[in-house]
Amino acid sequence: MNIKIITTIARREVRDTLKDWRIVAPILLLTFIFPQLLVAGASQVVDYVEADNLAERLVPFAALLVGFIPASFSLITALESFVGERERNSLESLLSMPLADQDLYLGKLASSLFTPFLSSVIAMLVFLLVLIGFQPDLYYPAFTLDRLLLILLVVSGLALVMVTGAVVISAHITTVRAANLMSSFILLPAALVVQLAAVQIINNRWGELWLVAATLFTLGGLLMRIGMNTFNREEILSREHTQGTIRLFGWRAAGTTKLRLGRSRRDGGLSSALAITQRELREVLTDWRVLIPLAILTIGLPGGLVAGTAFALGFVEDPLVIGRLVPFAALLIGFVPASFALITAIESFVGERERNSLESLLAMPISDRSLYAGKLLSALIVPLAGSLMAMLVFLNMMHAIYPAIYYDSMTPTLLLQITLMITVISLLLVAGAVVISSHTSSIRAATLLASAVLVPTAVTLQVQAVLFIARRYDMLWYVMAALLVIAIAMIRSGLVSFNREEILSREHEDINLRQVLNTYLTFYREHRPAGTRPSEYTGLAFSVRRFYMRELRELLRELRMPLGFASFAAIGGLLLGAFMGERYHIWIFEQAIANLGNPPQASPLLTLQIFANNIRVSILSNIFSTVSFGLFAFLVPAVAFAQIGFITHLLAVRGGSWLVLGIASPLQFLLAYVLPHGIIELPAFILSAGLGLRIGAAMLAPPPGFTTGQNLLWALAAFAKTWVFVLLPLVTIGSLIEGLITPQIIAALYR
Repeated sequence: MNIKIITTIARREVRDTLKDWRIVAPILLLTFIFPQLLVAGASQVVDYVEADNLAERLVPFAALLVGFIPASFSLITALESFVGERERNSLESLLSMPLADQDLYLGKLASSLFTPFLSSVIAMLVFLLVLIGFQPDLYYPAFTLDRLLLILLVVSGLALVMVTGAVVISAHITTVRAANLMSSFILLPAALVVQLAAVQIINNRWGELWLVAATLFTLGGLLMRIGMNTFNREEILSREHTQGTIRLFGWRAAGTTKLRLGRSRRDGGLSSALAITQRELREVLTDWRVLIPLAILTIGLPGGLVAGTAFALGFVEDPLVIGRLVPFAALLIGFVPASFALITAIESFVGERERNSLESLLAMPISDRSLYAGKLLSALIVPLAGSLMAMLVFLNMMHAIYPAIYYDSMTPTLLLQITLMITVISLLLVAGAVVISSHTSSIRAATLLASAVLVPTAVTLQVQAVLFIARRYDMLWYVMAALLVIAIAMIRSGLVSFNREEILSREHEDINLRQVLNTYLTFYREHRPAGTRPSEYTGLAFSVRRFYMRELRELLRELRMPLGFASFAAIGGLLLGAFMGERYHIWIFEQAIANLGNPPQASPLLTLQIFANNIRVSILSNIFSTVSFGLFAFLVPAVAFAQIGFITHLLAVRGGSWLVLGIASPLQFLLAYVLPHGIIELPAFILSAGLGLRIGAAMLAPPPGFTTGQNLLWALAAFAKTWVFVLLPLVTIGSLIEGLITPQIIAALYR
């Protein structure tokens, strides 16, 4: 073993990895942004769900999840460690280097471990620092030094097992597509280990978690030894392409199937789309690398979860407590096959390039819309069918084995909700994957960008877990409606932007970062209406005076529609809060009403905390609007005004007067708690939301003269300068008032 050679190979691979924006950008989001979202989510759960020691049980699991998610995404680089060299036409030169097989393998393994370990550790540190800074009351009951060390060991063990397994697969497979399909045999057991660890954390059984960590490191060492013993460069060089198709029901391979289309040059009928769908389904359903994992997810995973129910019953006194988890478990069982089948959707267009069938596909005499619709439909059928089948298998098993738990938790209406939610989630995942596939030039690039769809959807699933546990099934309809709107927006965006000539002319996906930066700076320095090509700008330098005197007014005029939607979100949130205040009991608001007249002590530290929180919300909501089509930005004013509506309506219902001041008066609440700083902060939130909605809309339908990328850069430039020169001053002033003046007004009015 030559340590110097291993280090050299690892350094080369890490350098190449860190140069790829498609890897670095998602990892940065998962490492620095995702932990902050999870802190916010955990605090909301603790506030809104009444349960003993909830923070102590929930927050450590959130830390485990924060470490696991970046490591699981970084698995992509490990899967490409050897097979990716084949796609980049560098495999032969790599394997011909005068190195020992063991040194070459360990160098690749070390480089593959670097990104998962580093991203997981940093993500956990960010999570803990944000937790200490913004939610110290959640951190101190939940963590001790031993617990932190144990969670870090479990995450490290998971990363080791996943990476070593992925490198073994990469060394024995011939295409990136095949490696991605085989990755389910790593991710699924890893996800089950996370669920097992979650059960132990929630039930405060930390001793068993040491056994899990030891088992993971032992398994990682075993996989490393297997990989080193089976690695053979001559075998890799001589290996031909392995066919992954099997005969099923006498179907022929898709490539030999003739499509019967109309005679017109661009047939746009439904029959053309269905012909494309039939062709794609035949190809997918004859690939064992798709069928075997899908069968395991459809039958094996539900069976394993039902078997785990018997284990869980040993830790609870009341078996019906498990019933609260059954509806969410059914949804989770349905989500997993859909997320796996996302791989086939990712390949819908870009996979044709790898199989050298793209030109013949795009040359078919059918319209762009029929071609796109056919691909979309074929990509949807398999994951949706697998998801619904897995859900039904799980629920039927629960009905047969644990009827008391089943009938306590499931109703026909809830079954309909879960079925519709699985359908909407599958549609959302597939719609996003097909859009990505039509705008990338390699399976590797498409797989890397798939995180833009999968991660926000997984976060939404965690939010739904809270609603299921709290049995707030009424709120699921709102979540479902939001996801459906995003799915429809993605489908529309794909149909509008799909262009076969552009796909044929696209050579590679490498982005000229210098050109991107120059375009962004062009939009930042000088305001022109969206759709004005960068070449038509005059090249003026940025002027603060010009921005305040002319450009801000023009920009606000152009943002009329997004600002209108943001105002609608504020009004809708106010009405929804009033509606909920009369019908629902939420203990955090009851506690707030009970503490009216007891403000926090005015201080610079309070001002700084308020300022940091407002800045964090305004930035994160708009960043995530790029992948949620503005949903996160829309929620900011909706949630802020909903809280106001909830408390004021609750005070009014309980006898408070809108005309007379008093401790129970909603008018006094507004005058003391809202108006002093809210008169500045609330309009700032609406403006920030309008900018976020414009960022989200940039991905849907660019105006004439703009590409989708230029439209997004224009929206980001508008947000950046408005945030610096308008929002930041407003938030600063509002935070100063809220931290130094509002507490004194509250004390004076509630004296």
